[in-house]
Amino acid sequence: MGFLIGCSDPTDKHVPASEEKALHTSGVISRYHALLNEPHSMPLAHRGFIVGIEKAPRALIGYARNTPDSSRLNAPDRMPPEAGPKDLENQVWTYNRAFTEPKLMFVSHILQYGPEARGNGMEVRQLHSTYSGSALHPVTNPLETETNLPANVYEHSWAAMEQLERAIDQEVALAKAEGHPFTHILFLSMGWNNDQIEALERYNSIVQTTRNAAGGSEKFDPLVIGITWPSVWGGTSVLDIANRALHIGSYGVKSVDADEIGYSYANYIMNSILPKIENKHHIGTVAIGHSMGARIMTRAYYSGELLKNAPQRMEKGPLVIGLQGAFSANRFRPGYELVPVVRWLFHGEGAPYQDHTYPNGDLVLTWSEKDRANPVARFATGARHVGGKTGETTIKSTPALSEKFVFFDWPKGGLTADYCPKDQQGSKVAYINATQIIQSHGDIRNPDVGDLIWKTIACYRGH
Repeated sequence: MGFLIGCSDPTDKHVPASEEKALHTSGVISRYHALLNEPHSMPLAHRGFIVGIEKAPRALIGYARNTPDSSRLNAPDRMPPEAGPKDLENQVWTYNRAFTEPKLMFVSHILQYGPEARGNGMEVRQLHSTYSGSALHPVTNPLETETNLPANVYEHSWAAMEQLERAIDQEVALAKAEGHPFTHILFLSMGWNNDQIEALERYNSIVQTTRNAAGGSEKFDPLVIGITWPSVWGGTSVLDIANRALHIGSYGVKSVDADEIGYSYANYIMNSILPKIENKHHIGTVAIGHSMGARIMTRAYYSGELLKNAPQRMEKGPLVIGLQGAFSANRFRPGYELVPVVRWLFHGEGAPYQDHTYPNGDLVLTWSEKDRANPVARFATGARHVGGKTGETTIKSTPALSEKFVFFDWPKGGLTADYCPKDQQGSKVAYINATQIIQSHGDIRNPDVGDLIWKTIACYRGH
């Protein structure tokens, strides 16, 4: 398969410090390209890809304009009949806000994981890197200029997306030719305060617990595509006061960052790359996001029509599972406006998720009364997050919201084998009370959650 381990010279096993400094990705935030330096510190345990996203000043990555990328994206311009008079205006404002911060997201690296030529381990090779050196693939940086500053990193990011598409296509075809075709495409994102290594550990756990619930790889053997993104401010420890303050203070910025990724790179993967793979190979997509990762995945799910030149999806749209989602329940509520005391300063989001029919997929969300993180966000930002009790109360008490959902309680030990919300929900969102199996905001790696994920996949996409 040609997967590379790299060379033995230790001087070649680090991203050059000069390039990190040139892109402002040095210091503690270098954790978001940690896998380029130490690719085997936490390898992806399944065949697939990791898309490493980082953030840098706009001018340094070759996109100095303070506007969204109109060559690839359209601003929201369509509203369903039940939309409120301010919904479109607020959606456009939120869309513009996601792309007008001083820094912009870029794809700094893409790694591919596959089986070793000998043995049962996983090997990794580098498909793309903005940097000139790594433990995997020391090369001359094609973006380096005479001033030692990277050139158009932004455009190089989008070229890397095309490279990713070719690699996914080849990998799906290869698995089929080997006689062990993938059962699903699994698109994953973690949320706030997860560095790159933590994200991979959680991806490995989710795949393993879901596979165990399915009874083995014959029913669940996905090709994995995982995103890592700069979701943390401050150091790795949250025990000292300074880091606690940085973590809490980052919430508003990181929520906007998550939306930016959802509009752009995650949107492109979900609604441009994967439809072509689905159409060609007749394989379905399951997207799973936790916390702000659910924000990324749902934003991408509802943003497909914003992509220019997106292919027509011939197969069923993706199944999106949002575990303890960190986004407001009012994203589904047409005509909702913020209270007057803050309306002069902030715009509402314009209910970007109100029309559940046009993505032509399925959406399932979990919430838990024991999720203490999402209710705290209610006091910090006013958002009634769908992953916590405040979101559930808002949805059930608001007719314009509750009519868009169908409700389930998930008991300890799981529901019966014939559980299938698809049979009862029509075009509604399935909203699962997971209080019995989710004991805290981050409690998503236990076997009961794997059982919930598998039974949901089996329901919507078959065994």
